[in-house]
Amino acid sequence: MRNAPYGNVGIVDNHGFDGTATWNGKIGQLHFQLMRNFTWNRNKIIQDDQPPYKYPWLERKGRKVGQTFGYIALGYFSSEKEIDNSAVENGDVRPGDLRFKDINGDGKIDSYDMVPIGYGDVPEIVYGAGFSLRYRSFSLSGLFQGIGNVDISLSGQGFQPFQQGLSSGNLLSNITNRWTPDNPNPHAFYPRLAPGTLNDDYESSTWWLKNGRYLRLKNAQLSWSLPKPFLDRIHLQSANVFLEGVNLLTFTPFKLYDVELGNGRGGQYPNSRSCAVGLGFEF
Repeated sequence: MRNAPYGNVGIVDNHGFDGTATWNGKIGQLHFQLMRNFTWNRNKIIQDDQPPYKYPWLERKGRKVGQTFGYIALGYFSSEKEIDNSAVENGDVRPGDLRFKDINGDGKIDSYDMVPIGYGDVPEIVYGAGFSLRYRSFSLSGLFQGIGNVDISLSGQGFQPFQQGLSSGNLLSNITNRWTPDNPNPHAFYPRLAPGTLNDDYESSTWWLKNGRYLRLKNAQLSWSLPKPFLDRIHLQSANVFLEGVNLLTFTPFKLYDVELGNGRGGQYPNSRSCAVGLGFEF
């Protein structure tokens, strides 16, 4: 049996802009340099080799490459009566499970009710800012980086409690923020706990789609250059003492794990924060 050969059969419209700016200046004995960059990009699938979908909201054409699809979550079921009066969902559904929107109105929740949600995991906005200040023998520099119009889709073992049953699983530090009969919090992070995958609670949906934007102080350094008369006495061309930090501050609405790890369960080694003190010299 022969497999169909790969072919370049798609058309994608990709547009955006990119800009950088640098300003060098001096105020008295203060020398400074300010840098800024900003990139925005958006794409849209014009043509692919897929047959028409049953419903227009399932179409990939007209969407961006890598568009996330999922259910629209309406919150948690609060009672058996609410379950009985809602569209039929897959599996064992009880109060404390997620309720999804019946998009096509057929009275059941299935793949036909998945719609495009969020921006996707590729940021549309990437930006950065840097600065360098020098006053006499002191200097201070730093670099900020950030992204925007991007989502994190939570999924997988390690994120879903007891996905493989009660004998295997992982619980994150926010596990107490869950729906229980004694605490039926409609805004709880997790639905009711259950062993295994009993229903569609952890399927792709707006409930598990989180804002992945961030602004991070990636690097900062403060240094002091030793005075020239002292260097001449010890026969050095230059020497400086510095304090440097990496990943010092991060501003983001996403708090579950290191935001730069993106989709999934945060199972990769995170970016660590570090500080160092050093001495550099030149003979």
